[in-house]
Amino acid sequence: MAGLEVRLVAPGEVGGFNVLLAAHHYLGAHGSGRLLRYVACLGGQPVVLATFGSAAFKCRAREEFLGWDDEQRLARLGAVAGHQRLCVLPAGRRRNVASAALAVMLRRLGADHLAAFGHRLVAVETFTDPARGSGAVYAAAGFTAVGLTGGYGRARGRADYVFHGAPKQYWLRGLGTATAGLPRVLSSAFEVPLIAAAGRKGGIDVNTVDLDGTAGGGRGLLEYLREVTDHRKARGKRHRLEAILVIAAVAKLCGANSVYAIGQFAAAMSQQALARCGLGRNQRTGRYHPPSLKTIKRAIKAIDAAQADAALCAWLRQEADAGRVSLRHLAVDGKAVNGAKNAAGKAPHLLAAYDITDGSVAAQLDVDTKHNEITYFTDLLTCLDHDNNSRDDHDNDHDNNGDGDGDGDGDGEPITLVTADALHTQTGHVTAMNKAGLDWMLIAKGNQPTLEDQICSYDWESVPVSRQHHTNETGHGRHDVRVIRVADATDTIKTRWPGTQQMFLIERYRHARTTAMGDISACTTTGPHADTAPTDLFGCAQQLHARVSCETVTGIISLTPRQAGPADILTHNRDHWAIENGLHHRRDTTYGEDASRVRTGNAPRLLAAINNLVISVLNRAGHTNNASARRELGWDRTGGLRALELLGL
Repeated sequence: MAGLEVRLVAPGEVGGFNVLLAAHHYLGAHGSGRLLRYVACLGGQPVVLATFGSAAFKCRAREEFLGWDDEQRLARLGAVAGHQRLCVLPAGRRRNVASAALAVMLRRLGADHLAAFGHRLVAVETFTDPARGSGAVYAAAGFTAVGLTGGYGRARGRADYVFHGAPKQYWLRGLGTATAGLPRVLSSAFEVPLIAAAGRKGGIDVNTVDLDGTAGGGRGLLEYLREVTDHRKARGKRHRLEAILVIAAVAKLCGANSVYAIGQFAAAMSQQALARCGLGRNQRTGRYHPPSLKTIKRAIKAIDAAQADAALCAWLRQEADAGRVSLRHLAVDGKAVNGAKNAAGKAPHLLAAYDITDGSVAAQLDVDTKHNEITYFTDLLTCLDHDNNSRDDHDNDHDNNGDGDGDGDGDGEPITLVTADALHTQTGHVTAMNKAGLDWMLIAKGNQPTLEDQICSYDWESVPVSRQHHTNETGHGRHDVRVIRVADATDTIKTRWPGTQQMFLIERYRHARTTAMGDISACTTTGPHADTAPTDLFGCAQQLHARVSCETVTGIISLTPRQAGPADILTHNRDHWAIENGLHHRRDTTYGEDASRVRTGNAPRLLAAINNLVISVLNRAGHTNNASARRELGWDRTGGLRALELLGL
């Protein structure tokens, strides 16, 4: 509706809001739980009032519709908001004003709830009295009429429920772009990404996600995998290739590391799970028959592994782009699959871009044995989906209004930051990232001695305190102090490395810390001397007779001081190594990649891609311990259904 403005009620306006609501709504102004109050105005005059709070603790119609037991209700009730009041004021008595205002409120509810309470929502519920109206406003806003309540209510000050004899109509609406998958999402036996992200900072914004598991209007995993060319002969082919790949992914999620284990798991999958994997029904028996071990072996050996890897990464990028936070951090690094051998008799080397923000693999390429990672870095960038504008002349951009985005409009475009080790500190890489609209942070070491000398020769002692930061931490048997100093890049560096905004110097101090060395209470991260952390470290090291090691790291970054301060740069530098701990180390240990006996054909590359998929899905669902999550899925008796929930199938 033209001219309709919807906003949250300011703290100073709550009193007036409650007076208006009590005067014009038959239930009064009382609300419960985490309340958000909205007002819709036309021409500056309030026309619609609404409140959203906590969902009803118990509701038989809801529990039957979602299939909730008591445990699921307690665990997931926080993902549902209760729409408690909708009041049209006398000034708003005009056609469609209530539904128009409610639609705007529902679109912004998820973000407002996250900002106010640090928690995302998946759905909204409400109740209407059939004796007072049909609830047409809610039907027009996309709510589903689930059913009637039992006619009981919980009176104030009473622990039990009282029968009032006036059943209410219960309505439910998902906050995504579709509601058909809402019961499955809220009642799934294992946490699906939407539920896991609901309480996590930087999680998926469900206003942009279909509840069938794909990003708004996006395609599902099976649709992406159908694009992979099937090189098998048509004669005797019974199982579609995409179905075999999904079965392999489900088996990996449930703990199967080897191809033999995948075949065993496929044979034990339930009929419902096989159907959801995309298998066709056998016309003679009327059942879904899983692929045999030989079929799985032939399929993964002959597959175009690069094409399959690209399809899996494309699906992961689509899922990660839903509700994208303001900063996307991509770490680039390579890993050799040591247990395998390619046609040249060497271990395949895979270069990956790992999304630190989302915990998923955005892209991966196979590095030819005749080249190295440097050659494939630019090709890896072309695989990435990004939203930044091209910055061919980044060094001439000016931040006139001080918002840090360099475009003068103050909008603060989403940032995609690429980090890599010193191997990729190359002028050609910087040019490619600038053209692709990507921000970057690179380390200066011996392979770029001129850049390293220029940074080290800067007068770092003159850097003001506002551009310094330090961390003082103990753990893992050591005491670590990290000190960072940041300065604007010199003109010489900007000329050689276009787009550079800042340069930094990081000093890492460390000493061992064990009870066998004596009293370790001297090592502390807090206290009156926290501002002199390096001195504290040397003092406690002296008490423990421990040796202090020191390491210096220098680098450059394309982000402005407004976009990344000293603490942010230090965090980005540390977060980069999540690609080692969160991806490469897991593939070696939890997934036994280097110990795999699959060494020929395209199978090693494909299994590595499926490992990436499984790690990404579990990370996105909030499982920091992949081994524990896989054990839980493997012990499930639903034949793979819980794992399929994670894949949106």
